[in-house]
Amino acid sequence: MHFDLERHKQDPKPLRFPGKIYADVEGNRLFITDSGHNRIIITDLDGQLLDIIGNGAIGRTDGDYATASFDHPQGVELVKNVLYVADTENHMLREVDLESKRVSTLAGTGKQAHFREDGGPVQRTALNSPWDLRFVDGTLYIAMAGPHQIW
Repeated sequence: MHFDLERHKQDPKPLRFPGKIYADVEGNRLFITDSGHNRIIITDLDGQLLDIIGNGAIGRTDGDYATASFDHPQGVELVKNVLYVADTENHMLREVDLESKRVSTLAGTGKQAHFREDGGPVQRTALNSPWDLRFVDGTLYIAMAGPHQIW
């Protein structure tokens, strides 16, 4: 006997499990983490599509918007012209330069930490499900869902 998942019976939708939203009122933009499609959608405040960051495939490739890949991104934080992304299932923090339209890896090894990490060099320290971000007074705070910590 064969069972089809309900999601396979549905028509494709523009968003699939949107995770978080960030409103940039000054820039007239919304940044929506389209977690189920492994990408970030940029619209204006009226909902008109401006751009898509990520190719939609699960991965951790850096590069331009069409090349870059994510794995279920969640929280985002905008600091000047850089969008920071909690790339949750990749266990990484990603950095999007909105001017050059390029994605790069800021922190994480791509492997999940299985312990309560004490920190260390950002690209050699394993993260555990970064979920959300906030930038306050020059510091980027990370809500790490795996170990229930704020970094």
